[in-house]
Amino acid sequence: MSAGPALLARLERPWTEEGLMAAVAALAEARGFTRFALMTVPSSDDAGAEMRMILSNWSEEFRRGFERLGFNRFTPVLRALRGGAVPFVWDAETLHGYDEGDPEMSPQAKFLGVNACLSGIYCPVHGLTSFNGVLVLSGPGAPVSDEEADDLHLAAFSIFGILAACRFEENRRNNPLTARERECLKLAMLGKTSSEIGTILTLSEHTISQYLTAATRKLDASNRTHAVALAAQLGYLS
Repeated sequence: MSAGPALLARLERPWTEEGLMAAVAALAEARGFTRFALMTVPSSDDAGAEMRMILSNWSEEFRRGFERLGFNRFTPVLRALRGGAVPFVWDAETLHGYDEGDPEMSPQAKFLGVNACLSGIYCPVHGLTSFNGVLVLSGPGAPVSDEEADDLHLAAFSIFGILAACRFEENRRNNPLTARERECLKLAMLGKTSSEIGTILTLSEHTISQYLTAATRKLDASNRTHAVALAAQLGYLS
């Protein structure tokens, strides 16, 4: 097993976000990186969108600078992440024109220099549904090799999978739906109408509609179909 996935495989069960953060920090440090982040990647038809933070070890000051200077919507990076499934390895000199002796450097290059953020890698994770994420690593060292990039990319899939499992379990424990609301959503997920659900549960169609309306409101969903999809994704129907 590669070094990255092997490190994550040693995570103790049950998985927690705190434990995952510690493992990612150890993985980053082992490869000479000082900063890591998990971010979402906007879809290719989402014009003007930007990467958004999920988890990171960044200081608030660094995060604000990153966003203020437009790194989260930098076109070459977004184009590479949206259009391909391979890691994007970068260095500050090539990507942003960083030159320690140049007083006319761009604000982006100066920011990277001041924060000792001279190279890094974006490891995209494209989901089967609409979710696309990226593991972002950066630090003061030289760019990683192709072999190291592949290893980190494999680790990124494990990291996002473990994070999804952690949040799924947390959502399931914090399920806001009543037992009846869950029953109605489960049957609606099978394509049953309110009338058919009422017959199965020996309740009136009006009562079933009330349960589904309440569930839709609790989930902040736009309609019944949306509520069913959200409840399933969040683990509420398990």
